[in-house]
Amino acid sequence: MLAALPEMKWSTADNARPAAETSALMLFVALNFMATAWLDEQGRYVAVAEGTYVDLGEATGLSRALISAGLQRLVTLGLISPEGSHQKRRYKINWPGEHRFFKLPCHAIVAGNVIKPFAHFTMRSKHELHAMKLYLYFAAVRSNHAYFSMASYETISERTGISERDIRKAISLLIGTGLLVGINRDHSHVSTVNEPNKYYLTGYQALVQQKSGTPDGGTAATPASTVAVAIT
Repeated sequence: MLAALPEMKWSTADNARPAAETSALMLFVALNFMATAWLDEQGRYVAVAEGTYVDLGEATGLSRALISAGLQRLVTLGLISPEGSHQKRRYKINWPGEHRFFKLPCHAIVAGNVIKPFAHFTMRSKHELHAMKLYLYFAAVRSNHAYFSMASYETISERTGISERDIRKAISLLIGTGLLVGINRDHSHVSTVNEPNKYYLTGYQALVQQKSGTPDGGTAATPASTVAVAIT
């Protein structure tokens, strides 16, 4: 997933449909939320999602045309492999052999089968693509023992392909749509170097097993369950 982010651009070159890039990342999140996972006989992690276009449309709010284009983009990027017939399509989510993964909060942003923040997306702006790239990047770089993600604008730009001047707008969109709950700009008084901001995904409380008290930098909220997503 991380390797694919810089490849995803808002461009109409060669008759490309730029909204398909945004759709692909929205569908990637939805498919991971819908997937059933297990270890096969060789100990390899397998994750497969079953979902019709109706199911995916309900989850994401996308049109059939954008679902089709987004799924094809995920196939081209090597992130999923379709299985089965068109009537009963299954999508295998491709995992690396070393089983590296990150967590996404699930129940905190889902009501029924609907991923609530996606209802705010218009599919007409490059900033929505940037927001989805940033959301997955923040999730992927979070330490297993931290409730937050830390990254400088320079690093974000290098790893995602988002220009530094567009990062602030992407962060604002994440907060406005409800994918990001907040930012902590307080820096350590112990460290002699300036630390990057701390970014908290909605549902961050469920990402780490809380022992006691309230996590650093946030307020108490109802915990959410999580889903594992492959790092590729």
